[in-house]
Amino acid sequence: MTRSLATTLRGRETFLCAGIGVALFSGLLFAGARDTPQVYAEKTQASDAPLPSFEVASVKLNKSRSPLPGIHFFDDTFNATMSARGLITWAYGLKGNPLTSDQLSGGPDWMKVELYEVNAKIEDSLILGAWKKLSWDQKRDQVMLMLRSLLADRFHLRVRHETKELPVYALVLDKKGPKFAEDNAHPEIGGISARGRGKFEATSSDFTTFVSILSMQPELGGRIVLDRTGLQGHYSFTFQWTPENLAANGSQSAANTSSESSGPSLFTALREQLGLRLESVKSPVDTIVIEHIERPAEN
Repeated sequence: MTRSLATTLRGRETFLCAGIGVALFSGLLFAGARDTPQVYAEKTQASDAPLPSFEVASVKLNKSRSPLPGIHFFDDTFNATMSARGLITWAYGLKGNPLTSDQLSGGPDWMKVELYEVNAKIEDSLILGAWKKLSWDQKRDQVMLMLRSLLADRFHLRVRHETKELPVYALVLDKKGPKFAEDNAHPEIGGISARGRGKFEATSSDFTTFVSILSMQPELGGRIVLDRTGLQGHYSFTFQWTPENLAANGSQSAANTSSESSGPSLFTALREQLGLRLESVKSPVDTIVIEHIERPAEN
């Protein structure tokens, strides 16, 4: 099955992942996030084991600024148009979630603004062998490890981990929550579908996916969301709120107003529609500090 990842830029690079059982929403990636500080894919790799790598890879500076920044992962091919910083946020993220701006520090200015074209291929013997036994999540994690290997080889990237106390949101049950029931009828095809910015529908979706969607909303300012609801099943529900940009611009012109613009904020909608609440707390978070990086030599 083909999966694709694409991105838009809004303050920090965010992502879109398309596929059955994975949430869809404009410009954002949705995948699992649990109630733990960010622990990176590196932690699943033995410390003395070499990182997996692409069979072949090319890296070129993108001077045209086209196509739009994004990442695409197909069966045996990885393609990206992204800044070095964006590539790092992907490679060191957790379960498909890129690092937030607070979780990555250091490095020169060029790594934030220069775009690079990365085209890589996964080894045929892997695709025809062990790859077949891996789940989508396992394949994605392996590709991100390959991306880390490429960054070390071509960008001479060196990083270190540093734990920081950062503001996060804890998602908890409100007094009357939850206001939705379990739906375990078809979890194998469950997921979350976008219905425009500010509305999506969950169908037999695991709650991990919902938490990930929530953590990527601009209204939360890039904070991690910790799941403290205790909800472990699959659920179906509709969630709708007034997006931050509509709330800010709704009075400027008729074109910017709609029936949705008078709706509740994300925080209010969580309480009223789902019986959930976001609490602002602080938590130790594993962050990445860039110690060294160089512009790659072109192929």
